[in-house]
Amino acid sequence: MWVSLATMAGCTAQIGEVESEAPLLDEVETEMSSQALSTDNGLSTINGLSTLNGLSTLNGLSTLNGLSTLNGLQNGVGLMTSTSGRKTLEYMVKCALPAGKKIEKTDQSGKKYTFSGSIGVAPAWETGACNDLCQRWISACLMAHVNTTGTSLPIWVVADPVKEPQIGWSRSSTYPNQEGSFFGNIFSSPPKAYYCGGRNINAAQVAGRIGAGSTGAPYVNPWGSDKCDEHCSASESPFGQSGYKVCNSNDAVFTVWRKATY
Repeated sequence: MWVSLATMAGCTAQIGEVESEAPLLDEVETEMSSQALSTDNGLSTINGLSTLNGLSTLNGLSTLNGLSTLNGLQNGVGLMTSTSGRKTLEYMVKCALPAGKKIEKTDQSGKKYTFSGSIGVAPAWETGACNDLCQRWISACLMAHVNTTGTSLPIWVVADPVKEPQIGWSRSSTYPNQEGSFFGNIFSSPPKAYYCGGRNINAAQVAGRIGAGSTGAPYVNPWGSDKCDEHCSASESPFGQSGYKVCNSNDAVFTVWRKATY
């Protein structure tokens, strides 16, 4: 049985229920029975990601406290004070919290913004601390959503169902090209932001994504031009060609598949 949950612009998977100036995500579609997930990339940059400090409390963000608490994500400072900062928070909450969860924060002028969950890789961060594993899953998810042009396009993501059962290994015929995988910890100092190319990285290239010669991306390939198959542990049977469980000793990996054409 296939269960599809779609949220269009203006619905719960969107930021800015109060006059957001950032473009809304087009659609979030989750096929629960297949244990995989279709989502939209469109995060042009991860605001506040410093090559020296990573995503730290200097941005009004703390991993020691829950996102919904005053000290976890502060009102009116850091990431809440700019369009790009709030766009980063949009995707961060989308990644961390499951569908149906929302947090509200205000900018420096007291204007209220609503951020909604969707993928749910770190639900505990809503009210509690985000530990190392939590940080690595959010890092992988955020990097997987980067499109340096800011264009919002659909992608298919897979991940280890032992750790992220709401995602899983299942593939979609609509997304036949394995683009690559993302892993690391962008909260650490210095941040660790990595990707490796998938088997079809050169097929149906998308501007702003890996394989398209994009500039300004926050991640690097730790193995130069080597592909994921050469260094990562593959997903388990019967999905041995789907994604990767471990890359560069990191067991929080997002693998992205893209459409044949866009």
